[in-house]
Amino acid sequence: MKDQPSYKCRNCGSTFPHKFDYCANCGQKNTDGRITFSDLWAEFQDALFNIESKTWKTLAALFVPGKLTLEYFAGRHRKYVHPLRLLIVASLFTIIALSFQGVQTKTNHGFNIKDRIMENYERQRLFKIMSNITKYTNTIYPDSTTKVVTDTIMSVLWDSLVYLLPRYGDRYNDSIDLNAYVAFTSDNVEENISKHDFLNMSDDELMNKYKKGAGTFDRLMFRQKTKYIRDESKLSAAIVRRFTMSILLMMPFVALILYFLYRRRGYYYIETLIFSFHMHAFSFVLITAYILGWNFFPKWASYVILFITELYVFLSLLKVYNQSLFKTILKFIILNIAYCILFFIFLAGTFLVSFLLI
Repeated sequence: MKDQPSYKCRNCGSTFPHKFDYCANCGQKNTDGRITFSDLWAEFQDALFNIESKTWKTLAALFVPGKLTLEYFAGRHRKYVHPLRLLIVASLFTIIALSFQGVQTKTNHGFNIKDRIMENYERQRLFKIMSNITKYTNTIYPDSTTKVVTDTIMSVLWDSLVYLLPRYGDRYNDSIDLNAYVAFTSDNVEENISKHDFLNMSDDELMNKYKKGAGTFDRLMFRQKTKYIRDESKLSAAIVRRFTMSILLMMPFVALILYFLYRRRGYYYIETLIFSFHMHAFSFVLITAYILGWNFFPKWASYVILFITELYVFLSLLKVYNQSLFKTILKFIILNIAYCILFFIFLAGTFLVSFLLI
């Protein structure tokens, strides 16, 4: 009796007693290993454009308030993208959109602080040089006509400096106040350093000169201030880089608030965490679309985005947790207040960590 032929899947190695179109173990299409253009195009269409694919199913469900969360709670996990992966991918798209709009290179002052300081320093040097020249000229030609000419020249130059220096964010002096550009308290305490030193010394050299006897934290803050002033855009880039991690770290706390608000509904903590993932994934998708088009959108479009997000969260709470309208409104308000506090704390933490590590 002849042995029955067996057929082997080239992907997972499973064998079957008969020919097959798709492997029952891994799901790959049966192939002899040769790839044609039509095969590649068919796979591309199936992966990207197939409306039944996992990605498109997830997006379709995500835009219906509460649907994706309820589907996940019902045990239909394989049909959709994992909640954590969905959140991470959505947040990454937001970061890419921010980079596309050049947010990472933007500054709070609308100009390069170091370049502005250098320009003003050179103007002041020019004024001092001209002052010495006029004094020397008056000494060589000590007559009234020469003095009138030199005084007129210096007066015009002084008026130009008085106009330009305050306009460009600097006073007519030989030092700069670091706290005028970055300060973490409301105290009007100045931290002055020489312009010449700032432009010609490294951050560590400045720290050793001006903070030689100071404590470790004061020295660190001084150095970070000088680094920030040299290139303000580094802070923006650092904040954007840590944006995703900050949101991920905030998620457990948001889920904890939801858990206590709905603990009598019988949901596990991890289920409130999944709900939080889905809410933020939707927010990131909406924010990404807004960022990509904010050069074309009117100013009030941001309020529309905020309203849609708030409405989406409210309807999701109403649908997923299935409580009365009054209770949902009350818990929605509590959730918003708690979320604003958490967001401010994590935003401040992200700013501080980014500042200390630039």
